[in-house]
Parts: sequence; structure tokens; C-alpha cells
Amino acid sequence: MFALRNVLSLVFVSVLISSIFVPVYALQTSMLDPNLQITLEYPDVIKQGDRFVLSSIIKATTDQISNITLSVSSPELYSANNTFSVIKLAKGSTFGSNFELETKSDMPDGEFVANIQVIYFVKGMFDANPVKNTFVQAFHLNVQSNPILSFDIQAPNNVFSGEPFSIKGTVKNQGIKAQDVQISASSQDTNLEGRKSLLLSSLDSGKSSDFEFLVNTPKDLDIPTHIVIHVNGTYLDDQNRSHFIQDSVNVFARHRGILEIGDANGVWLGTFFIAPVVGVGTIVSSAIGFFIFLWHFKNRKKQKSKRS
Repeated sequence: MFALRNVLSLVFVSVLISSIFVPVYALQTSMLDPNLQITLEYPDVIKQGDRFVLSSIIKATTDQISNITLSVSSPELYSANNTFSVIKLAKGSTFGSNFELETKSDMPDGEFVANIQVIYFVKGMFDANPVKNTFVQAFHLNVQSNPILSFDIQAPNNVFSGEPFSIKGTVKNQGIKAQDVQISASSQDTNLEGRKSLLLSSLDSGKSSDFEFLVNTPKDLDIPTHIVIHVNGTYLDDQNRSHFIQDSVNVFARHRGILEIGDANGVWLGTFFIAPVVGVGTIVSSAIGFFIFLWHFKNRKKQKSKRS
């Protein structure tokens, strides 16, 4: 019974520690010198005052390496264990360790620099004793207090009124986790109809999500019109504070001609608009012309054969 209680206590402590220091890896930095390769993994965004895990993997690329010490330092970080050591590492072997770090709560948003220092000893073929080696490399950490969402939107330049067209986009979060992300399309120039809204329960730091709206302008659009379509987004941070984002695309909408088939996209040449649509009359006349050509061609062949 006593042993069972100890096991349960150990499991509880392990779960508690893992919930405090969540190792969410997103970015990676590699450091390489002639004898060692160091790989660091860490979150792409950290919030002020948050604890996080910096994971490190050391790989020996040569023999006779010993007394390896790796340490992390930055004026913006607190750490209870910013150093670890390995007595010996054979060539091709790896050793991993985690640093439990915490950012200062009063630091501003943006990137800051931390340093990794590696000290080790290596004994060469002609060395009487192991030789000490040291190298230092800086890497960047990004601290943000809010979600930072941005849009990348694509839409056709030209559309036919009343016919559906697609607005595709990607929303990316470069800040902390965003909640209740709502995205919608609208225009002050005309009424948009169709599927024009989307709800994401959350968007994690460093992640992106694709979306697509299928909309159309009214069929009874009076005259060809340049339409500005706004893509709006609202989202909440971890304090339930609301944030807003907006982007826009320009679309030229016009009526489809009675005998036109094809896509509305085209190009402007000065004040003239050229679209890759084809009139049905053009198709019919082209087909008739082709058959007339064949008829003349066959008649000529028959006349030549009679003469010969």
C-alpha cells in the first residue's frame, strides 16, 4: 500500500511538472563546429512571464570528446537549471536535455537574443592531453502578449454578375494562441450572396488555416462595377480581449452577354477590357466556315482526279 502511494505521488508530480513546462516545439536552430553538432528546439512565440522548455540535442562528430558543458544565458530569461554536462560522448552518439526557462514579465513585445555556450575537451592523435574548446552562438526568441493574425487573400479580378466565384485565403497567427476566430466577407458597393463566413474555435501560435468563400454579386447589377470586398476577422486573446483584422480585394463585375461562354477574367488595355469569352455566334460561324472549307477541298480533289 505504501509503495502504491509512492507510485501515485510520483505520477502526480510528473503530470504537474509536464503541465507547467509544456514543450511546444516550433523553431529549430543548429550549431556546428568541427567536433560537435548542437540542435535546439523551442516555441516560435512565448508570452511574457511564461515558462517554456528549450530542448537540446548534442551529437559527437569525432572521437575522444569529454567533459561537455552546455549553458543558456540571456538577461531576459530566468532559469533554475541553465547548465548541463556530459562526461563522455562517443562518435556518432547523441545526448538530449531540456532547459526549463521563464521570460521576464515586464519585457516588451518583440524578439530578444539568448546565447548558447558550449565547452568541451577533445584529444587529438598527437595531443598529450585533451584540449579545451569553447564556442558561443546566439539565437532569437520571440515574445508577444497578444495574438497577431494576418491574411493572405486571392480572388479573381473579373466576375460575371449573379454567377458564383471563389475568394480563397489563409489566416496565420504570429502571436500567442487566438480564440474564437471569426472571418467574414462583405462589400459596401453591393450585396454579396453565398457562403461568406467562417468560425475557428482557436488558432495556435505559429499556425495557419486556409479558408474559402463562395459568393456572387446580384444578378440585376445595373452597370459594370468595380467592387471592393472586405475580409474581416475578429478574435480573442487569453484575457478575452477582442481584436480586429481586415484586408480587401478588388473585383470588376459585369453582365455576361447573351451569346458569351467562358471565364470573366481578362485584362485591361488602356480603357478597353479584353476577356477570354467567346460568343456562340462566333463558334457557330467558325464551324460553318470549317465545313465549307472541307466541301471546297473535296470538290477540288474530285476535279483534279477527273482531269487526270
